[in-house]
Amino acid sequence: MSARPLGPSRRKVLALAALLGPASWRALRAGGPPDLAAAPGAAPDRRTTVFVVGDSTVHSAGRNGQWGWGERLAPWFDPGRVTVANHAMAGRSSRSFLREGRWAAVRSLLQPGDAVLIQFGHNDVGRVGDPAAKQRGVLPGIGEDTAEEALPGGGVEQVRSFGAYLTAYLRDARAPGAVPVVVSPVPHRDRWRDGMDFADIGAWGREVARREGGLFIDLTQAVTQAYRALGEAEVDRLFADANTHTNDAGATLNAACVAALLRDLPPAAAVPRPRAEILTASSP
Repeated sequence: MSARPLGPSRRKVLALAALLGPASWRALRAGGPPDLAAAPGAAPDRRTTVFVVGDSTVHSAGRNGQWGWGERLAPWFDPGRVTVANHAMAGRSSRSFLREGRWAAVRSLLQPGDAVLIQFGHNDVGRVGDPAAKQRGVLPGIGEDTAEEALPGGGVEQVRSFGAYLTAYLRDARAPGAVPVVVSPVPHRDRWRDGMDFADIGAWGREVARREGGLFIDLTQAVTQAYRALGEAEVDRLFADANTHTNDAGATLNAACVAALLRDLPPAAAVPRPRAEILTASSP
């Protein structure tokens, strides 16, 4: 028997895209998602925290009209049960977020029952040793190969593979009893029509999550399918720049896709669940 896919069906994603038309986006921006019944289950002794780490597609703070999906995720959770802590930082990769001590700060806060959503990829693909990559690039794959890169301030860094960095995040998150969730990157504005953006990054993330006992959600695919359902003209209205960063409406749509993916994880996955039944429309 094949494993149950970790994500909403195509029918559900198309229904989501239909629900999040322009009028619904305006309503969501005004008041958050529908205030439906909270997810079942007894209230925890303390509020669980969903930590989010990543790059500018997760956290842009409104600069130049840019917003990330992590900044629009909190309304999908019951605030009496769950706190969303968005620690993502623009311009970071799995390598630089770790090197700068940002992950160490998150790790120190983790407690049993918390979840950590980890989305890197946009800044990881730069070539190691290329100054234009700003010491963010990683080696491709999930192996144990290393390469040296000189740092501008002096010293040499041992650069590892994308999978090796993800492995460190997952092991660190699991150690105190938190649940790590690898999230594949949101697609670029011009790479959703044909094929799949970040196909390698997604495959590496899925494999590391499987190997290390974490969870994986395919946000690349979910957003791609929603974009295809909306069409080019509507998708263009979701971006604040030419290629990468979403505006408020785009961040809201992407956050809704994240919420849908989290709700559709298997029941045994011990992650906080979004409170709203956001996928209610039906389609043939």
